[in-house]
Amino acid sequence: MTDRLLDRIISGEFPEGSTLPPESLLAEQSGASRLTVREAVRVLSSQHVLRAVQGRGTYVNPVARWTSLDAVVRLQRGDASNVIAQLVEVRAMIEVGAAELFATRLTEAELSALHQDVEQMRTAHARTDVDAFVRADLAFHDRILDGCGNPFVPATFLPISRALRDARTRTSSVAQIREHAIVEHSSIIEALETGSAEAAGSAMRSHLVQTRDDARRYLSAAGPESA
Repeated sequence: MTDRLLDRIISGEFPEGSTLPPESLLAEQSGASRLTVREAVRVLSSQHVLRAVQGRGTYVNPVARWTSLDAVVRLQRGDASNVIAQLVEVRAMIEVGAAELFATRLTEAELSALHQDVEQMRTAHARTDVDAFVRADLAFHDRILDGCGNPFVPATFLPISRALRDARTRTSSVAQIREHAIVEHSSIIEALETGSAEAAGSAMRSHLVQTRDDARRYLSAAGPESA
């Protein structure tokens, strides 16, 4: 019921600033109990999609106030390339700085693990194993986030992890994007090996710009259905 109500909001049936119909009417329209409707409203209110005003009703909040990343992603699901490009912009705000910190703390064990991740990406690419490729890709980035020496960094990144996994599955389904990712990840390792925070940050930014541009190029060309 929560997803159905959210879909009605996203479709514009209940636009921003509008008041939801009474629970009894929502229940009748959906064929659900009032208790089920009440729980759906409670969940969406906890995500700030809805706002209850005592004595006046329940209103649809502006999207800028929504705190559910899944809801925001669903709002824009018709344009996969745009969603991925926006997620990459958020990643850059966090991961470029994380790479800069990581460069000054990198151990031999962590460096070896990063090389292994890239090797696993190469193997998965050769086998067209998208799931294995995504796992190795995520592991690579997680090592940098976890190893940057600031526990607030991975904690801040956590809320977008689910959406990011879905986005990487979409992008990694394209062979050219996998090839570019392998090259960019190798460049990040080379930059990290120098111990230069500036070089590491620059390499990470290059990778994320490449990911954004590839999403726009290949996923827009394929269309949302085949993305």
